[in-house]
Amino acid sequence: MIRLSQNDISGLLLGITQKLDISDSLYIAAEQKYKAVGEWLSGDNSPFAILSPTIYPQGSFQFGTIVKPLTDTDDYDLDIVFEVMLSKDEITQEALKNSVGKRLKDHGIYKNLLDKEGRRCWTLQYADSARFHMDILPAIPGEDVIPLLLSMNVPESLAKTSISITDKTLSNYSRINLQWPLSNPKGYSAWFRNRMLIQFENLRRIIATERKSSLGEVPEYTIKTPLQRCIQLLKRHRDIQFAEELEIKPASIIITTLAANAYNNEADLLKALVSITDKMPNYIINRNGVSWVSNPTDPRENFADRWQEDPQKLPAFKNWHQQFKTEIGDLLNCEDLDEAKEKLILMFGENVSENVIDEFKSSHKEHNQKGQIGIISSHPTVEIQDPMKPWGEELY
Repeated sequence: MIRLSQNDISGLLLGITQKLDISDSLYIAAEQKYKAVGEWLSGDNSPFAILSPTIYPQGSFQFGTIVKPLTDTDDYDLDIVFEVMLSKDEITQEALKNSVGKRLKDHGIYKNLLDKEGRRCWTLQYADSARFHMDILPAIPGEDVIPLLLSMNVPESLAKTSISITDKTLSNYSRINLQWPLSNPKGYSAWFRNRMLIQFENLRRIIATERKSSLGEVPEYTIKTPLQRCIQLLKRHRDIQFAEELEIKPASIIITTLAANAYNNEADLLKALVSITDKMPNYIINRNGVSWVSNPTDPRENFADRWQEDPQKLPAFKNWHQQFKTEIGDLLNCEDLDEAKEKLILMFGENVSENVIDEFKSSHKEHNQKGQIGIISSHPTVEIQDPMKPWGEELY
């Protein structure tokens, strides 16, 4: 029987996240594909060439929190923004969206990959072997909203990257007007990075030292902080719990925002996970009876607005969060590997959990004579020096 320490449990959780990571080859392939799309949309013979076009990722691909789908038949969602330098008095949402769609249809390959037009995006559905689809969001700068955001104490560095996007369900979609939907993927990404900056830079230095390279030579996608790992664990648990109830599954942006707000740059994964899980409800505020998860780049936006539309969503989130919190507590109380295996399978799935357990056993057998028991990870973690904080009271 293998007795477990808290460091062992932290190592097991780290192993789970490593199994959930997108592979380097798949990441590089996805990056190459979205850059190729960008080159086509903004090439010299493109109508957008003179409009200083840019293309950039958003969502979990950009945050480094993407997790493998539950089954091999599911694919990854790669979200991309295509931004051109136009103003709202120069073009309608409809004209912008249709122009992007036409340019994609003019490509010999992309025209065959195009799915039906979405509400806001154009989607390229790649072959099964690629295992992802790409949502392309047309956008223009949202400069007119910057003064308002600054008046709401949004930092200028975040406010200035606001964009205006299209939505074909709006009544003004076909008319020149100033009322476009807003978004700010760059601003949110910068805010998210800042929430984990200490550990991000620490890990960058560690990897650079290991590789004997400069900091700038370390690819950012290879750096995974405890915050990113915790979000992967939360999302994986969410995916398993709501596999048959997709319509009430907690949104990734809510999980990401609450976790990032709750993170205090802990270096140890387990310590970070306990703290984040305990504090997440603190950042769900009540505004005149409405549960609100504020967009850090635009306080007017409630990421949890659909909780009002569907009365099942808020209870579903609460129950899921409490279940995750309870199961992490149970995992902490596991004294041996067999007991931990049962908990990990329940939380994160059979295949990834069994693979991690097998690696742990092999590592234990190989290193127990040297006193180096546990999963050998690519980056060291800091041991927990102080006692674990107890679970807080229910905050809902």
